Amino acid sequence: MLIRTLLVLVSVVVWSGAAAAQDHATAIACETLIAARRIDATTGSGHPAEAEAGCRSIDRKTIGSVEQRALIGGAPYECMTIAGAGRCLWIVP
Repeated sequence: MLIRTLLVLVSVVVWSGAAAAQDHATAIACETLIAARRIDATTGSGHPAEAEAGCRSIDRKTIGSVEQRALIGGAPYECMTIAGAGRCLWIVP
């Protein structure tokens, strides 16, 4: 029982650190998968998101359907259609 409790606490702490990097109304979208991966790597370690060329904050309401998917190191990345963007952008998980 103690191990389960510790696992839950660790999961909550890890999740809350990643969730703090983005609010629920906006998302970080990048033109390239590598840029999205770099931002995810820095925010996952508890650091604030650094500026990356080709990335910007967008309103989640403008995100449409998935055009491409990639799985890197167990993390899912999706290239989503964005209203007015003209092509899909990679969303930082």
